[in-house]
Amino acid sequence: MESMSMTHRVVRNNKRLPQSRYSPYILGSVIDTIPYPKDTDLTNEKQKDDAERLGVDLSLFVAEAMFLLSDDIYSMLLFCVKIILKYTGNKERKNPTQVVKILIYVMLYVFETYIKPKNGVYQAGGKSTQLELIKSSTQHFAYLVRSLEHIVLVLENGGSMPPIYFEHYNQELKKLEEKLRSSKDVLEANGFVREAMKSNILHLWKSLFVTLPLIYPKVRIHDMFKPLFNQARQDVCSRLIASL
Repeated sequence: MESMSMTHRVVRNNKRLPQSRYSPYILGSVIDTIPYPKDTDLTNEKQKDDAERLGVDLSLFVAEAMFLLSDDIYSMLLFCVKIILKYTGNKERKNPTQVVKILIYVMLYVFETYIKPKNGVYQAGGKSTQLELIKSSTQHFAYLVRSLEHIVLVLENGGSMPPIYFEHYNQELKKLEEKLRSSKDVLEANGFVREAMKSNILHLWKSLFVTLPLIYPKVRIHDMFKPLFNQARQDVCSRLIASL
């Protein structure tokens, strides 16, 4: 009787033990579901390529906006400043994100190559005929800049984004495309050629995940925004005179 009692106790103890200690097949199936670092690395690298492509698409819309606003340099430069300082999610102005740095290079290229040579008008106190269209697109530009910054931050740290995040980004690009479609004739009249522009800015986004810092051509950037600085000084002087 005593031996039977001991047997029952052993059986009861066995039932209390975790099944994984007695079933290596179940343990193996759990291990198989854990992603290998190699798979994570592949996803990260693929998404970095996707992020570069999204950066190119964003740049093309920034270039389109600059072309549309080029009938008034003041309006165009204000748009550029908002991209650099307002739409970004980074508030450290002395240390902009890599996304913003590349966008500055895109703006500089568009300005020096296509807009400055035309000696575009600079209407003090005026505004571009396409200004309202660009203003209505503000939320799209802000979302695209900040979201791309977030994507880059995650990927830089070795992580990956849910695929739906890229789907949302592409949807926002589509919305912006549809909104700017009404100005297609104006773009063409101003000399904007999308494929030519794309081929000329594509290389800039190859530096999106490069650790080497981009060196700003400060003199050229200052020259680009000089009309805006001059207008700001004029506004200050006008207010001072009016207060006398």
